[in-house]
Amino acid sequence: MPLFLLPPAFLGIAFLYSMAGFGGGSSYIALLAISGIPVASIPVLALSCNLIVSTQGSILLYRRGHFRLKWIMPLVATSVPAAYLGGSWHLGSETFITILAAVLTLAGLALAVPAGKPEHSGGRDARPVQLLLIGGILGGVAGLSGIGGGIFLSPALHLMRIGRAKSIAASASVFIAINSLAGLAGQLSKGTGELSAIPAYLYVACPLAVLAGGFLGSRHLVHTLDPLRVRRITAIVVLLVAVRLWLKVATGY
Repeated sequence: MPLFLLPPAFLGIAFLYSMAGFGGGSSYIALLAISGIPVASIPVLALSCNLIVSTQGSILLYRRGHFRLKWIMPLVATSVPAAYLGGSWHLGSETFITILAAVLTLAGLALAVPAGKPEHSGGRDARPVQLLLIGGILGGVAGLSGIGGGIFLSPALHLMRIGRAKSIAASASVFIAINSLAGLAGQLSKGTGELSAIPAYLYVACPLAVLAGGFLGSRHLVHTLDPLRVRRITAIVVLLVAVRLWLKVATGY
């Protein structure tokens, strides 16, 4: 994919994902990977864009009263250190591509599988130990791969039937924001020498693009849009890129 097409593509991704309460990290990474960007540079840009989109969504959903602090606190208690550690690990190119292909496959499946209906009464409470475990696992995935983790968290909370859809979206948004920040710190702790491999204008154009896309998408989420169709479309995109990366792992091309 030509590099000059990345900003408009990122804008569209941010718009689509933010309507479902996500940051878009899986698709940012996918596009950067198939654009020929060196793999060591990918997580920093992807996590930065993830942070921008998910922070917008978190603020908006908080103002509308959809936060559930009793879910968020145990989730971030384990996810933040795990995201930092994951981001600080040094990975070879082949290892990163393999992990990325696996994560995108799981992310695509998580989007494609019906989430189930949360209970209208507010759902049943999750056990703190469940949330601590989920947070630790997804935080590690977030830091290691550059994906915020909310794309897995949202289906998990739906399957646990612990609350309403917009409360789950709010939890996913703040989870993505916090873990993107922790993962970004971990990535930058390895040094910034690899970042020069990405043209400088992308560090400005891509964040501005997702800022606009996330602004528009978040407002659709808060008001009327049913994100089911968005989930299915993005699932197809993510899975197609995952197949391409598995082929690269198998053949080297």
